[in-house]
Amino acid sequence: MKLKCIAVDDDPANLDLLRDYLTSLDDYELLESFTDPIKAMKHITSGNSLDMVFMDIEMPGLSGIDLAKIIRDKTRNLIFTTAHSKYALDAFDIEADAFLLKPFSMGHFASVLHKLHSRRLLCTPEKKTDDQYFFIKSKNDKSKLVKIRFDEIVAIESIQNYISIYTTQKTVVAHITLTKMKEILKHNNSFIQIHRSFIISRNYLEEIENNLVRMKNDLLLTIGENYRDELIGFVKTKTIKTGRS
Repeated sequence: MKLKCIAVDDDPANLDLLRDYLTSLDDYELLESFTDPIKAMKHITSGNSLDMVFMDIEMPGLSGIDLAKIIRDKTRNLIFTTAHSKYALDAFDIEADAFLLKPFSMGHFASVLHKLHSRRLLCTPEKKTDDQYFFIKSKNDKSKLVKIRFDEIVAIESIQNYISIYTTQKTVVAHITLTKMKEILKHNNSFIQIHRSFIISRNYLEEIENNLVRMKNDLLLTIGENYRDELIGFVKTKTIKTGRS
């Protein structure tokens, strides 16, 4: 059964692009599209529940943020499509499932939908492990092996053929790729990649503002666009609704 979708965007060209993207994916059906957010609101609130609503934010008459507040309980997934990254935190508040910055490619679009679909259908148990640490050779002293505890890692940064491992106690530079570190960390759900050069520990994430995250020890890192949706998904599960309008 195909997933039922509606798209809202005041630019007809953007609606045509969404329609083309969804048509090329077998599992999705675009039931309606609207350039007028007021008409979209009336249609959605009076109809049956939907699987996905794609929504622009800056629209005349009614913003996508305000429209989302009204129709959020009518759709299982809410995906913002906008050219403005400044609305990312508003998307968190409304419990949006994804935040696509225009212009986005077909590949990125399909990847986001695949992640949402997989998150709904799959529940992969965390693999238990007794390993709490590893040893790694320091770049600055190749005769020295340094013990790194997983629960002390704040972030890992890729710098050419090396990585910097920032922990609560020290910084260790080692001759190893970020890809190899991802393999080492893959069974530990404490870590998430936020940029092609950065992996962070969820436990030491202190603040998010626009395209930046602040970690413990005031380590400031950039969020990569291709990694934003997974980070949003994690933060949403940990966000307490305050009732702020």
